[in-house]
Amino acid sequence: MKKSGFLSLIYTTLVCLVLQAGYLPADCQSGYRRLPKAQFNTYSSGAPSSGSSVGGPSRLSPSAPGIQSTPGLHITKGESRTAQNYADPYNPGEEKLNMQWVRWPREKMPLLIWISPGLELPKMPFDQLQETRVEQVYKMFASGYPLDQLPVAKGWSQDANYAVASGIEKWRVFQQEGLLSFGFTNNPYDAHVVVFFTDNFQGTTGPGGIIVGANTCAQLFTPDQLVDPRFKQKPVVMEFSMSVNHEPGRLEGAAAHEFGHALGIKAHSPYREDLMYVDRVVNDLSEGDKATLRLLYRAKTPYLM
Repeated sequence: MKKSGFLSLIYTTLVCLVLQAGYLPADCQSGYRRLPKAQFNTYSSGAPSSGSSVGGPSRLSPSAPGIQSTPGLHITKGESRTAQNYADPYNPGEEKLNMQWVRWPREKMPLLIWISPGLELPKMPFDQLQETRVEQVYKMFASGYPLDQLPVAKGWSQDANYAVASGIEKWRVFQQEGLLSFGFTNNPYDAHVVVFFTDNFQGTTGPGGIIVGANTCAQLFTPDQLVDPRFKQKPVVMEFSMSVNHEPGRLEGAAAHEFGHALGIKAHSPYREDLMYVDRVVNDLSEGDKATLRLLYRAKTPYLM
């Protein structure tokens, strides 16, 4: 075989491999860019992790290694971590259950995550989501509702899926520690966590109102309920506002925060330096966030997802 022909064969083979992996730009493929299937490999494509706060660039405090300062305005008045408590956990409990703890059981691992191609669920008032959204999505899936009939959220683009996946990947460190595992799937009916988008959450904006960037809904169960043969798994539902999270870095941080809720950190951290702070101003897990997840997943909890 001539040298030019051999090089051509190698080039063609490489192109085929790249096409099979689904990593060519969207304009080189038919359909939207697909996230990796559930092979449970690290997914790090998409928006880069800047590690910067929303209010301005983060910097390390000389008094406490690993603490990020949090410049900018805060909607809520949070506490500040110090050199003495920078790695202390906070209470991850569910407020509606008197701060009782909840997490995924090990037998459910690896968790499967499905990120929709920009699909928007039917609008409903924001204050009704926690009570009804999971059941609504569960019934849609159980009835075989054609998801392609759902509209695409205004402002969504294919890059939004990569920003969301990149935010979720920030929790991959705990897979390396053996506490949990997760992967991405293209099949929503197999997923434990499903992701949808919206332009705005209904009833959260207006003069003097608040703007919500994301929301996570889940139903909790006792261990006895999960071993009941009649039990049906219901997915955790995450939704993201594209009008609030119109920048990839902002969406990545929001996804990292919401996936923390999806993993079982139900309460917010009181510390501004933490990813799970109610008025999040950083995009990465703090040592306090990590300590909280370790504490939760090493404990026997009264509730499970």
